[in-house]
Amino acid sequence: MNFFTRHLRESGENYFEHFLFTFTTSLWLIGTGLVLLCHAIFPFIFVFIASSNIKKINQVMQKRIEFLIERRGKN
Repeated sequence: MNFFTRHLRESGENYFEHFLFTFTTSLWLIGTGLVLLCHAIFPFIFVFIASSNIKKINQVMQKRIEFLIERRGKN
């Protein structure tokens, strides 16, 4: 099994599906990290945004896992 495509086969995604999801999630995480950095310097700003984003990211990731498991079961 090719090391480049192994993970894609295991997750049941093609390259572009995987890229789109992981790229957008990484941007969301980077943005959340910047919000946290600003909050560390100025504690009075972005008080709840980072924790809210982390919860949303977790929900999206959990739904994605469920979707991929269900999708793999149909194939």
